[in-house]
Order: sequence, then structure tokens, then C-alpha cells
Amino acid sequence: MGNFQSIGQLLGKIQTDPKRRKELLKNIDEGLKASNPDACPVCRDSKFVHPQKDGKVDYSNVVPCECVRAEREEARRQNLIKFCELPPRGREMTFENFKLSPPLQEAYNACLDLAEGRSTRWITMMSKTGRGKTHLGIAVCNRWLAAGKPAKYANVTLLLDELRAAFSKDGDGSFQARYHIFLTVPLLMLDDLGTENPTPWAQEHLYELIDYRLMHELPTIVTTNLTFPEINFRIAARLKRDGDIIYIDAAEYKKAKEARR
Repeated sequence: MGNFQSIGQLLGKIQTDPKRRKELLKNIDEGLKASNPDACPVCRDSKFVHPQKDGKVDYSNVVPCECVRAEREEARRQNLIKFCELPPRGREMTFENFKLSPPLQEAYNACLDLAEGRSTRWITMMSKTGRGKTHLGIAVCNRWLAAGKPAKYANVTLLLDELRAAFSKDGDGSFQARYHIFLTVPLLMLDDLGTENPTPWAQEHLYELIDYRLMHELPTIVTTNLTFPEINFRIAARLKRDGDIIYIDAAEYKKAKEARR
């Protein structure tokens, strides 16, 4: 009994002696740091902390540590990137490394306004191949992802191939599930409209997709190498109905970058 009494008396003194209590907590903290130097300096990897209440630590309550919130935010960011399905090297296509020239200024300004939330207007960029329109569209997607907002990239030909293949799948991979994502995602980029095989099935589903997003005022970026007379008239009519139609008359983007080096 004597040992238990002495331990109880010691703990009682520690509780009533702020200096000794501080020293004890310091020793415990240093011991934890020595045993796990890479642990979170705030919670020591316990994943929770006691909040402050009236200037004192509230030991009756716990909240997630900052490290947990940071981990959750990073996990969400990685999920958004995976969900977007950018093409290879797509993460490298940003506004910061875009080589701007006067013929690209209008497209650049429209895309930047959409990326920064100053506009929700549709953007249709039309030009010959390799003029920088895909880079600008993906730059908008990257800026949305950085802000924690969902965005989706789709090459039109591959999108239609995926939807056809989805008829034989169930669950999240089914046609209905995949098509619903493209219909409702907050930002959609449709790259290379016009490269698809223009079958009645393809044209009908593209029209329905574009019409739905237009009616629900969901921001959409479309790039194409065609002119409006070459695009299915129903789809062309929808693209003309709202948003910015931008014709890019610029030098080939890769060659222009090489000339400036």
C-alpha cells in the first residue's frame, strides 16, 4: 500500500505543481520525439488533439489534428486528378508555361476567366492541328483541380469508344454510370471534336451530351480542327447558341515555341 500511496501523492503534487507538471510533459514529449522523430510534431501521430476552451486545454473533447486534415485534403486532391483522366503529360499543361502570342490572346483570356471563376461561359476553340488549344483547355482543368473543383477531360473519339464498351459492364463501369459523369461533371473538356466516326449513334449521343450541359449551364470547353459547316448541324447549332466561339489563326504551337528558344 505504501508504494501506491507514494505514487498517488507524487501524481497529486504534479497536478498541483505547474512547474513539475510542465517538466513531466516535456520529458514525455522528448521521449516520444526520440522514439519517432518523423511523427507529427503536434499530435505525435495520435491523429487527434484536445482543443482550447476559454484559454485552457479541453481534455473532455478531441478534434482531428492538422496532419489528418492535410492527409485528407491531399487524398481528395489525388482522387480529383485521377477522376479527371488527363492525357499523358497533361499535368504539365498550365497557364504558367503556355507560350502566349497575339493570335492566341483571345483564347488565353477566355480560358483564364473560366479557370479563375470570372466566367462560366462555354468556350469553343477552332483551329488547325497543333495551335495550342488543347494546352489551354487542359490548363483550365488543372486550375480547377488545384482549387479542389472536379473537372473532366475527354478525347471525343476515346469517350465514344468507352461508352460503347460500357454497354457490357455493370455498376460504376456501366454505360449509364459513365455517361452520367460526363453529363453532370462541373467542368468538361471535349477535345478533338470531329475526329470521331460520325455514325448516327455517335452524333446522337454527342448531341444529347452537349444539349444537356447547355441546358443545365455546366461549363464546357470544346476544341476542334473543323469549321462549323463540317460539324453535324445539330451539334453546331448548340455550340453557336452560347459561349465564346474563338477562331485561332496562329502558327503551329510547337514550331512557335522552338522559334522563341
